[in-house]
Amino acid sequence: MRHAQSSVLVGNKLYFFGGFDGYVFSNEVFYLDVSQQFDTRLPPWTDLTLNSGMDFKSGKATTVTINDKHNNTIIYLIGGNMTDKNNVDVFTSFVHTFNPNSGQWNVPKITGTEPVRRRHIQAVADNAGNIYGFGGASLGLENIQLLNDMIILSANDLTWSYGSIVNSPLKRYVYTATILSNGMIVYIGGKELSSDNIELIKGNNSLTSSFMVLMDCGTAKLNGRYTSR
Repeated sequence: MRHAQSSVLVGNKLYFFGGFDGYVFSNEVFYLDVSQQFDTRLPPWTDLTLNSGMDFKSGKATTVTINDKHNNTIIYLIGGNMTDKNNVDVFTSFVHTFNPNSGQWNVPKITGTEPVRRRHIQAVADNAGNIYGFGGASLGLENIQLLNDMIILSANDLTWSYGSIVNSPLKRYVYTATILSNGMIVYIGGKELSSDNIELIKGNNSLTSSFMVLMDCGTAKLNGRYTSR
């Protein structure tokens, strides 16, 4: 059974990248057309791996879409594990881009200080072409380090920058991130290194999360923290 894959919706197509079967990561790329009804027991997958498979095996990465200056939708694959068929690390770049129209991969040349490698983040993008990713976990199985920085990638001029970490939450990973229409990003839940998974929602719209932070994309500041404990 596959898990730790990355996914993103482009139009009516839900794209999937990589994943882990319990033994090795995958370089597969495929999509599911959700514009029509289908039997969930036999989803009509379209496999692009033969011509558009990744040069490495990927898992625990994050994906987000940005429209380029020609209004083409570009998928950004960020972070995660990158290995060969023997699970040996083959890291080449923190960011890879995929054009779903041409099926071509690219490694963008990004200026600025590249972030520390990480996995288990969820990136979001605003209407100005900025990609935001909070925290995450270091790679490996031992001495795992968690992060609480805010990395920002400008897809327009391909530069790295970092947001304020004033009032930032505790270091964590496997949270959810949702960008709202007013430019605020809501971070909910996740896991701390020394605690169990945080319960998110129970009952009818009753929020019981012990972690919710709002980030203002305009100021790149984490400006609110709410707990139920």
